[in-house]
Amino acid sequence: MFKRIKAWLRVIVDFSSSVICVKNSTLLNTDETVNYVKNSNKSIIRFGDGEFNILMGRGISYQSFNPELQKDLFEIIDNYPLGYKNNYLLCMPTPFFKCNGLKLLKKREYVASWATSRRAFKEKYDNGSTYGDAFVFANGNKEYYKLLWEAKKIVIFVHNDEKYAKAFNREYQKTTIFVKIPPKDAYEQKELILSNILKEGKNYKKEEILILISAGPCGKVLVKKLSDLDLIAYDTGHCWDEPLDTL
Repeated sequence: MFKRIKAWLRVIVDFSSSVICVKNSTLLNTDETVNYVKNSNKSIIRFGDGEFNILMGRGISYQSFNPELQKDLFEIIDNYPLGYKNNYLLCMPTPFFKCNGLKLLKKREYVASWATSRRAFKEKYDNGSTYGDAFVFANGNKEYYKLLWEAKKIVIFVHNDEKYAKAFNREYQKTTIFVKIPPKDAYEQKELILSNILKEGKNYKKEEILILISAGPCGKVLVKKLSDLDLIAYDTGHCWDEPLDTL
């Protein structure tokens, strides 16, 4: 009981400190995010409450805390200031960060999930940069995000269940290559996963390939590594099995 009270006291302090979360940065909506990525030919990395939890030293249900993962996530977000040259668009939860914090009060889970992340963003990362929308692959956004792969011939589909790769192939009629990952703690196998992705893509031209990755926090690290190799990869998260609902 004491731990629960302590946790909620922290949430209340974080909420009170971040009623207005964004003042200096530009947070794109879904449509703007898709257009930005298509025009810039960049990869997509999405940060949500899980990634902020790991930055703060806590694990989540499908990824145990790992200090090396924390370090990698800090590298991704800390190397994304205004004007820094990189090959990825870093996305934040636009609906939950741009809104007045009072709007979160309509659901207790909103406050519990986002108060701490909002405060962290406000204090450290509201630096004038342009961020995409982490909810680009959320429920109801298919008409937007399907445009991201319309010009690609080869899709490497990284997930823990092949049925979603097969469903993607049926719906979009793309050559779809499945790379399997574990359903939990994928980060501990990141080098093997990366090696398998590169092995599957080595026989194709880079411009033909798109890599879709659903691998939790590990997916962010994989996208960063692939973007450094001038490959296009999208951190699609729960898009295929448990698409997120927006505010």
